[in-house]
Parts: sequence; C-alpha cells; structure tokens
Amino acid sequence: DWFVCLAAPDAARDAPDFDAIRCFRIPGGTALALKRGAWHAGPFFAEDSHDFLNLELSDTNDTDHHTAKLPVPIRIVA
Repeated sequence: DWFVCLAAPDAARDAPDFDAIRCFRIPGGTALALKRGAWHAGPFFAEDSHDFLNLELSDTNDTDHHTAKLPVPIRIVA
C-alpha cells in the first residue's frame, strides 16, 4: 500500500485549499490518474524502499509544477 494527499483543482488559487486536502491509502498495484490541476503530495510509503512507476510528460516539471508551502506538515500514520 502507499499514500497520496490530494486537493481539488482551483484555478482561482495559487495554492491548494489547505482545509480540503485529504490523504488516501492506495492498495498496491492500483494506478491513479489525477485531474488536470489537482494538487498532490506523495506518494508516501511506510517501507524504507518501494518500487513505484510515475508517468509524466517530458516537460512536467517545467510547465506543470507549482510548489505550495503548507501551514502545517502532512503527517501520515499507517
């Protein structure tokens, strides 16, 4: 299993709605497709190492990368 935290896209905001962030436990072997503009943090793993495949466009970190500082750290308790 692995964890991801998500918030819905909001074109009117530069940062996610911090109160709307939700974290989910995702079963191993499960794939996700995020909606365009969805804020996300993760994947987070409980193990020290884990195999994970992430498919992105060749320019994702240049054209679709917006960092937002959270007011409090995300804490995942497995």
